[in-house]
Amino acid sequence: MFPDDFRKFTAEREADNYKHMYIMKPNALSCGRGIKVIGQKQEVKRKAGYVVSQYVSNPHLIDGFKYDLRIYALVTCYEPLKIYLFREGLVRFATQKYTTS
Repeated sequence: MFPDDFRKFTAEREADNYKHMYIMKPNALSCGRGIKVIGQKQEVKRKAGYVVSQYVSNPHLIDGFKYDLRIYALVTCYEPLKIYLFREGLVRFATQKYTTS
């Protein structure tokens, strides 16, 4: 989480010799707004309120399209553990075929 983990992120990135791509997502927006994919040699600024993760560059695809599956669970108790899974979920497919470029 930036800005607190910015030094840790830059150290990890240097240690892997800039081999990986990363994705920066604002922690308070939705619907893909503000998301940035960071290339291998791209400079990253220390922006507050962003979550940064290593990008999965070889994801599972269906007919060349990325997708995500969401299931929803409600945890009502931890001891004993009690979880309710909703019968309905959500599936989203990308509208363009996946490429890292």
